[in-house]
Amino acid sequence: MSETKNCGECKNTKSTKFRSLKGEKWREAENNDLVKITWEEGIILCNVCYMSFVENPLKKGHKRVKTMNENVTHEEKVSMNFDLTKAIKVMANIFYEREHLRKEGPIYEFDEMRRLLQEIEPSLKEFFDQLYLAARPLERNEQTMDCMKNLMVFICYLLISLNNTKINSFKLILYSI
Repeated sequence: MSETKNCGECKNTKSTKFRSLKGEKWREAENNDLVKITWEEGIILCNVCYMSFVENPLKKGHKRVKTMNENVTHEEKVSMNFDLTKAIKVMANIFYEREHLRKEGPIYEFDEMRRLLQEIEPSLKEFFDQLYLAARPLERNEQTMDCMKNLMVFICYLLISLNNTKINSFKLILYSI
């Protein structure tokens, strides 16, 4: 009578192939931080779990995520951490002056908004750079980036509305979508 095996990870008993994680493979998995807390040397895994959690990650190589503190100077940290609250307040003031005092209409194009606001307040460059990079422009086609730019305009007006409820452009943008 054959012994019923079950996977130590997914508890599967119906797999046609089970593998034991021990010896050299265990040490290799440990060295690459692939071992889960609940695992012990010699754990039995079904083929799917073994390939997902051990073999394929070992072949690809374990990717280590760089933390903020590694190889980053103090100046670089400061430049990466722009003050979002200040950026929102500055944008709100610019839009209030533009739309309520000078009676100019809302801006619907991201590139125009970015250019105009950076001309008025150069400190907003970091904000717009980060906002644009958050859209992952290198991974998207031109049509998708056009949609993303429309969303970024919407986001700017939304952020401004958090600071200043007097700006009605957000309502105009919201209703035009």
